[in-house]
Amino acid sequence: MITMERVDTSPQKLAPMPSMLLRSLLTLQRSDESEAESETLLKKYSIPAPAAKHLSRYQQAFNGFVSEVPLAMLYCIAQRAHLSQMLDESFPWPAPGLVHVSNKIERHHVISTQAPFQLVSKVKVPKRGPNVSPRRLRPEFVVEFWQQNEKVATCSSVYQVMTGQHSGPSRKNAAAVKPFEPEGNWENLSHWQLGSGMGRRYARISGDFNPIHLHPLVSRWFGFKKPIIHGMYMMARAQAELERSQQRAVTYIDVTFKRPVILPARVQLWVSNEDEKTKYEVRSGDHISLKLEGSVRFD
Repeated sequence: MITMERVDTSPQKLAPMPSMLLRSLLTLQRSDESEAESETLLKKYSIPAPAAKHLSRYQQAFNGFVSEVPLAMLYCIAQRAHLSQMLDESFPWPAPGLVHVSNKIERHHVISTQAPFQLVSKVKVPKRGPNVSPRRLRPEFVVEFWQQNEKVATCSSVYQVMTGQHSGPSRKNAAAVKPFEPEGNWENLSHWQLGSGMGRRYARISGDFNPIHLHPLVSRWFGFKKPIIHGMYMMARAQAELERSQQRAVTYIDVTFKRPVILPARVQLWVSNEDEKTKYEVRSGDHISLKLEGSVRFD
């Protein structure tokens, strides 16, 4: 199978997130049901170094990290590159019709708070057509962070295209939920009480004003009676908790978002320490529903 690559190598300045979110509503008109092979779309962007005030606000929002520039914060920058490419006419699906399902972020070198970033952003658009299962419509966005001609980090994000087709098991056929029985090496590290306004507070820090996180009138359009918290909020909070627990900086995160957390909510962070990595899960307050699972490595 041949994967085509479309390249735009002229660096662009990234637009502010709120303005791109407004423009993303225009992509709701897209209805690409044509058959096409997989392809890779590449663009380059430039963005200033994180402002000291923004870094401080982000740190305070999670009660502090050991990392000077938390890996979770890099996703806030990568997401702007994602949305910019979703707005491009070469991207076949509506931007609001994408659900974030997994994320990996790795630090390769120390990240400077003074140097600007150059971003190399690639979208691996999967093969599509009438004979392709909706489950396979999962574009992957890979953003490389460069500072002073050195690659300092990579963020890989996978999204699921929501086609309007029901791709999950019906509730009647769904497997019975098993009680959570943690093994001896799992520790309940902390409890989080997430208020109904948590999505709005995180949006002001991250720039992600996706309405599904903000107001019940809009979240109902997506099948939720109330707003859901950003998956990246939970990833960031887990990173902060784990860094403070270990007193070391996280240099690698691999996370999968399993089920949405509807606000308000009470969830728990469970941790299992292994030789080379630390695994963690975010579960509902009754332990039964798995919301997020991932692993981290420290410096």
